[in-house]
Amino acid sequence: MSKLTLPLLLFLLVIWLIGATWWFNKKYDHVNSFNDEECDVQFVLSDGNFQTRSESSMMFKISDWEPIIPMQTLSSLKSVALHLANSEEKTLTLTGTFGSNELNNSDFDNNGLARADAIKNELVAYGAPQQRIKIDAYEVEEIELRCGKIIGGVNFDFQGSKTLADNSSETKKVKVEKAQEKPIEVPQKKSSSNSIDFSPKKIYSVFYEENTFKVDMNEEIDNYFNQLAEYLKDNPRDRLLLMGHTDNVGSKDKHFNFGKYRARKLRDVLLEYGIQKRRIKTDSEGSSKPLASNGTSEGRYQNRRVEISVINR
Repeated sequence: MSKLTLPLLLFLLVIWLIGATWWFNKKYDHVNSFNDEECDVQFVLSDGNFQTRSESSMMFKISDWEPIIPMQTLSSLKSVALHLANSEEKTLTLTGTFGSNELNNSDFDNNGLARADAIKNELVAYGAPQQRIKIDAYEVEEIELRCGKIIGGVNFDFQGSKTLADNSSETKKVKVEKAQEKPIEVPQKKSSSNSIDFSPKKIYSVFYEENTFKVDMNEEIDNYFNQLAEYLKDNPRDRLLLMGHTDNVGSKDKHFNFGKYRARKLRDVLLEYGIQKRRIKTDSEGSSKPLASNGTSEGRYQNRRVEISVINR
């Protein structure tokens, strides 16, 4: 072995370590603390005897709704989810901030709602009860940036048993008023022999051929989409959830994106039926929830689907 071989190898190792460290810091800069103290804003949340704190807060890029969450802040979000789950009298309102001039590429009316919904999904994933989390948005003319990012971006507001009781009474009042109107509306809906049940527990599935995103339209699907559009006109508070599913063919890493893209392409079809984009949420569960065995072509066909469900609000 040449005398130069060992020094050369050590030199190359040092270069590799420097490059790897640079790549890691660039890719995961949101996990580490910023060198500038002005960028390092604490996340502090309290509710009665409950308090959680982390040295860093969640962040958002301008015109983007997907959160950048440091590890310490994730621990705080887990604590918030546990607190809400153990406090049955509590509700939580998440208010997302957005700027008037921001571009909006989300499925919501604005980035504020999209940011609040993204944090809601994080909390629900950690065990928070979805039905007790509400989302709202707050618009500002010029959103504040620190180190090129929106620090925080979502406000947390707990409401106690009194507020919950007041909301419950209002809900009951609304239900009574709707019940008084039903004798007028129900006969019109029952007059159609093809009336479809759009209750939240009813799921309608659109199936796909292999490696396609296009909906294979037929009379049944067209009839369903038309009645769905009419139902949403009559129920302006309701929303749709399009959940994409795939078979297990190919790379597992691509299944989620494949299901998400099918859901979004189906959303584009529903827009042609007059359904507003802001009322449609798209998501994907990839190949994690098959309806049938992936061992047969028939089973794989049933697993390649987008499920349509109504969300009452």
